[in-house]
Amino acid sequence: MATTRTNADGVYLGEGSFRKEFCVPSRQAELSTPSSGQKTNSCNLYEDKSVSHRQESESSMGASDNIDSLVANSIGRLIFEAGLEPDFVHLPSYNGVIDLLTRGVRIAMPSYEYILQVQLSEVQQHERALRQQWEKSGCSVILDRWKSRCGKRFVSVFVHCREGMMFLRSIDISAIFDDVDELAAMVCHVIEDIGVRSIVQIIINDVSPHMQAAEHAVLKKYEQSFIFTVCADHCINLLLENIGALDNVKDVLMKARDITRFLYGHALTMELKRLYIGNADIISNSNLKFVAVFDTLENLVSHRDNLVEMFSSEEWVSSDLASTSLSMHICEVVQTEDAFWSAAANILKVTDPLISVLYKLEGDKCPVSVLYDAMDSAKEDIKRNLGDEHGSYWLMIDHIWDDYLHSPVHAAAYFLNPTIFYSDRFRNDAEISSGITTCILRASKSHYDALLTAEQMDVYLRKSGTFDSDSAVEEAVGTPQGKG
Repeated sequence: MATTRTNADGVYLGEGSFRKEFCVPSRQAELSTPSSGQKTNSCNLYEDKSVSHRQESESSMGASDNIDSLVANSIGRLIFEAGLEPDFVHLPSYNGVIDLLTRGVRIAMPSYEYILQVQLSEVQQHERALRQQWEKSGCSVILDRWKSRCGKRFVSVFVHCREGMMFLRSIDISAIFDDVDELAAMVCHVIEDIGVRSIVQIIINDVSPHMQAAEHAVLKKYEQSFIFTVCADHCINLLLENIGALDNVKDVLMKARDITRFLYGHALTMELKRLYIGNADIISNSNLKFVAVFDTLENLVSHRDNLVEMFSSEEWVSSDLASTSLSMHICEVVQTEDAFWSAAANILKVTDPLISVLYKLEGDKCPVSVLYDAMDSAKEDIKRNLGDEHGSYWLMIDHIWDDYLHSPVHAAAYFLNPTIFYSDRFRNDAEISSGITTCILRASKSHYDALLTAEQMDVYLRKSGTFDSDSAVEEAVGTPQGKG
């Protein structure tokens, strides 16, 4: 074989990567594509507005015939960015603030309906601009499956191209989530709306048998015109779940859970935790369940000395809580059970390199171009940490990579990342060659001239033309590649 916002490069950070409640990762990741999370709020339809557009809006402030629209637009953005209900404009206190701010200036306050109308018009204009871009240079489609608090199942559809990402719609799949034909029809409807020639890849966070069968049906219908891939944060989370299910790991995680529940379950322990550990949280706030589990374990291990000091303090020893059987058990584990802490440290030798993949993806301008290399580096780190005991974990990683995570896009992006390609660590194997060939052939079916692509590839391979100097390569690296 050769972990993320998402994003549209095959990495949108995790289940619900695009909602704060659990969504790269964003998950903007593979967005980055996608990149759960969450991350940069991928639902912000205005984050990709150009500077020129803002300047045009500012220059038109003096036009009296446009002032009402500008006011409505500004208020609408405030409402949506703050997550307020639109009827916020009816609050007396809000109108009082506006009266103070506009004292001496005659401005007609926009109505609830007018604000929505202006916002809808801007969203539609933004959508038209992005559609023109993805019809020109291609796009990635993100199908973000999630479940509401009341148990209903949805798929949110996002489209990412080089000009940015936009939310297209959410689809209620509660009645069809286990119906292969209906799932395939739903995906086909999305494809027809976007345009099959415009789609480079479809990124999903659903590895259920029903969705996998639907994928095969869709690919067959459209003659393999694009690529399906599973988002990186979902795959890393799935891999960590498999590691957490191992008996020796499960026992350690249960004890770690008991310690954290105890620490966060009493006012005294919370007060002492702040005193001896500071404001740092032990429980991870990651939106990915098993990333959070192992991040929390790492936090416990790193703060063990502080916890030992805390449970040895006069404030603790003299408290009534310290005399309970549960408290004494927790203290014993923290202070004297070295086998638990040693086992926890060994587990982190496996999980930390995998979680670091997600951080690398989230920190890169073009996550898809570093995923392949990041996964290889994680495997080598695990081998270095465990020595001869690394084999079983490599098999688990390869299973997730081969079955879900790897796609020709990842191989091609690895190949086309000049910082890797022109370095000593680049390795060209059959998987890489096959990936780049597949992407070129599929691109030739839509927007790109196969002959021109071959000529440009020759320039890249020979490090000539725009790649003939280190400064040119650095400039190329500063330009995101592979994003549609």
